[in-house]
Amino acid sequence: MCSLLLVSFAASALSIGATYLKAFQLFEWLTFDTWVRLRPLEAKDERIVVVTISESDISELGQWPISDRTLSQLITRINQQQPRAIGLDIYRDLPIKPGTEELETVLRSTPNLIGVEKAVGQKVKTSPILEEQEQTALADVVKDTDGKIRRGLLSIELNDGQVELGLATILALMYLELEGIQPELEEDTGIISIGQTELVPFKSNHGGYVGADEGGIQILMNYRGKQNSFSQISIIDVLNDRVAEDLFRDRIVLIGAVAVSLNDFLATPYSINRANQVEDLPGVFIHANLTSQIVSGALDGRSSINSISEFGEWIWIFAWSFGVSTSNLILLNRQSNLRQALLIFGSTVLSLVIPGLLLMGSGYLLFLKGFWLPVISPLFSLTLSTITISWYYNQNQTKLASIDSLTQIPNRRSFEEFLEQKWGENRKKKQNLSLVLCDVDFFKKYNDTYGHQAGDSCLQKVAKVLAKSVRNSDLAARYGGEEFVVVLPNTPPEIAIVVAQRICDRLKSLEIPHLNSEAGDYVTMSCGVANSNFEGVNSSEELIAKADKALYQAKAQGRDRAVLGK
Repeated sequence: MCSLLLVSFAASALSIGATYLKAFQLFEWLTFDTWVRLRPLEAKDERIVVVTISESDISELGQWPISDRTLSQLITRINQQQPRAIGLDIYRDLPIKPGTEELETVLRSTPNLIGVEKAVGQKVKTSPILEEQEQTALADVVKDTDGKIRRGLLSIELNDGQVELGLATILALMYLELEGIQPELEEDTGIISIGQTELVPFKSNHGGYVGADEGGIQILMNYRGKQNSFSQISIIDVLNDRVAEDLFRDRIVLIGAVAVSLNDFLATPYSINRANQVEDLPGVFIHANLTSQIVSGALDGRSSINSISEFGEWIWIFAWSFGVSTSNLILLNRQSNLRQALLIFGSTVLSLVIPGLLLMGSGYLLFLKGFWLPVISPLFSLTLSTITISWYYNQNQTKLASIDSLTQIPNRRSFEEFLEQKWGENRKKKQNLSLVLCDVDFFKKYNDTYGHQAGDSCLQKVAKVLAKSVRNSDLAARYGGEEFVVVLPNTPPEIAIVVAQRICDRLKSLEIPHLNSEAGDYVTMSCGVANSNFEGVNSSEELIAKADKALYQAKAQGRDRAVLGK
């Protein structure tokens, strides 16, 4: 469990670190975009009507920008139906004759008309009359580094300390005011309570963002949809009185251009192929979406898109990493009867695909409820931890398969594989290969006298002596029962017999009592040594047989000694 926690923590820490390096930001944005497009379609917002100005409208009007007279007629006809607010999403800082005086009269007599200006970057002023009457708003939008609009700008603080509202903000507030709804600001948190919803100001690390500009008051855009999510009518139809009765009454009316030649198109989550500009949204529909978000939230309780604290996101990442790693390890342990390679591959894939789908599904469902949590960073974390756990399990299984469980030194299988490898190298390089076969003297009597637990402890001590008596390039292994074996690559017989005798001496020096031993008062060992250059040694099997013969000779000579075969 401790290792599992450590792996999960390390994977989570790496994921969080990569997040702060913006490694996942673009992928988190793309996930956000995908979820916006996958959401069920919402009904039109009947509170908003958009008056569009298309290429055909400009052709019929015969000029662009439209004249002051045309604009004054447009505003007058719209206002006759008594809309709650009119948003003019067209920059109008200079007079365009004819009809300038007529427009001035209309502007002064239409208190529910809001003009726009651009205050960020290259500034564009609004109509001086609307500015004088404080009927102006910001048309600025906030673009992410990939050019898409995922945030809405509610307001900014100007250099003189004054706060200016965005077009969507002021139109929504004008509409809600007649419903008796006023916004309330929580000073400590900056959260704006308005009707049935709360507008949570965007922070630099909100959702999938890292170090983003949080200037002014921004919120994440909860798009209702594209153009067809709002009622529309062309400017020509309005000017020619082809308007349904009460189309504008008690509604918010936005006037904006949708003509491609005017280049007022912006990338949004709905924009997939940037080469096809038609997929982008005209700016007026960006404002319509943000206006709808505020109004429908306040009146209908439609959720905004929020996130959780950074610490909460860390817990979210760690929870997925730890949970998936744990399930993967449980799966591996319960399927131990399968072939190891197939087991590890299958369980790893299973532990990545299913949790990955669950993670994406959970993130999508939370998104539908108004919470945007990162999914790419926890996906990276759980993938890293799962692969690490699988690798750890593989190493552990390999160790278990090659290590004797009692003595914790290599088992017979490992010995045989090592001997075959070194035998092949010996044949190629023509080097000496020595083998020492060891047997604990009168071990059956030891077990009968002291019991099997003491016997196991004795074998463990013997194994430690062997392991400490050889080089890193050598191999000391348990051969079976009380027999052990030592492989000494590139070792001549005169050195091998010295090593074997050293093993005997070190074991005897432990002074492990053995009352019924015929070789002495303590546990001793007999060793037989063979070398690959001996006569009659043409295979690894013959080398073992030669060492076994030498071991028999050591026993015949009184035990507690090492004998070099001939």
